[in-house]
Amino acid sequence: MRIQTFGFFALSLSVGTLIAQEIELPTDPLNGRITFEDKKCIACHAVGGYGGTAGPDLSRDQYFGSSIELATIIWNHSPQMNRKFRQLRMDRPKLTEVEMQDLLGFLYYLRYLGEPGSLANGRRLLASKGCLACHSIGGEGGTIGPDFKGIQRYSAPLYLVQAMWNHGPAMQDHIKKGKMKYPILTGQDIVDIASYLRQASTAEVEIRLSIGNPKNGRALFKEKHCSDCHVGEGKRKRIEAGLIKIDLRKGVTEVAGAMWNHGQAMLEYMQRESLEWPRFQKNEMADIIAYIYFLGFEDQPGDPAKGERVFSEKGCNSCHAKGGQGKGPDLSSIKKITSPIRLIQLMWNHAGEMEDLLITQNKRWPELTTNEMRDLYGYLRKKD
Repeated sequence: MRIQTFGFFALSLSVGTLIAQEIELPTDPLNGRITFEDKKCIACHAVGGYGGTAGPDLSRDQYFGSSIELATIIWNHSPQMNRKFRQLRMDRPKLTEVEMQDLLGFLYYLRYLGEPGSLANGRRLLASKGCLACHSIGGEGGTIGPDFKGIQRYSAPLYLVQAMWNHGPAMQDHIKKGKMKYPILTGQDIVDIASYLRQASTAEVEIRLSIGNPKNGRALFKEKHCSDCHVGEGKRKRIEAGLIKIDLRKGVTEVAGAMWNHGQAMLEYMQRESLEWPRFQKNEMADIIAYIYFLGFEDQPGDPAKGERVFSEKGCNSCHAKGGQGKGPDLSSIKKITSPIRLIQLMWNHAGEMEDLLITQNKRWPELTTNEMRDLYGYLRKKD
């Protein structure tokens, strides 16, 4: 698959005295995969079944969430990972800020693409969802729509979704006339159907699609008038459907499925309001969905006052005392923690040393909730 860069975008979420968590999106997931292998993460963690088994397969475990949420998972599992490093006689790998950024981008990217599809289930779904009432396969089925064997062979499910979306009004008209039930599709349904159609197509050339550029998607969100009804990052519009408030921590095909499932209600609304149905070309659907998908990875603001209490209650100040009186640096005064990625990188690189010190002091590893990590970052960054 041709890889297209994601681009950068960050949402401004500053509220009052709260400190916004701003994360730059990965520019190329391939860089993160290289880091994943170079830093020997693959010795313990597999991706798609390839790699070690000491830790979970990261393409199967759902590491959804923002950078701070992922930082919390990594921090809380540091003691277990340290034990594995000792058992395998491996040095704990050190990461630069750029390498950490690339690595987290790669982990986000894994879940974005969703799961592999089932050809057999895709064939069954074409019948059970009523697709064959209008379409045929090799001449068997309906004649209203094109024969699936003659359609273009797409490399990604999103092309199928885009084609379905563009023909949505016409398809819905035939569904109503035929008194058929509007087909509701899950993200996995879309993957399965697309997988089957890709194999069923007799087209010689496979049309490829990039993974989506959220920066372009943000512009298209406005250009295609999605923002007339839905809130992306702006103020509330006509419909109370703020995408930031919806749980969008899903794979790309699940987001596409949600769009399709709401197509009927959307068309009815747009017809009442005399709005034109938006159509997408080339990579536009992928870009818009990439934008919507990555809205869910922006961190919410942290509270510096609560973060200061966390810093004390978790015993951080016993080593990182104010005035540089502890074993570690005074974190409340330095200006090194300028982003969530920087925080994760510093915590990762020093986790082994910190655990050794805690063991000598007969102290337990301080586990953190996501909210505590978020507030802690707000506190440590407040003087930048």
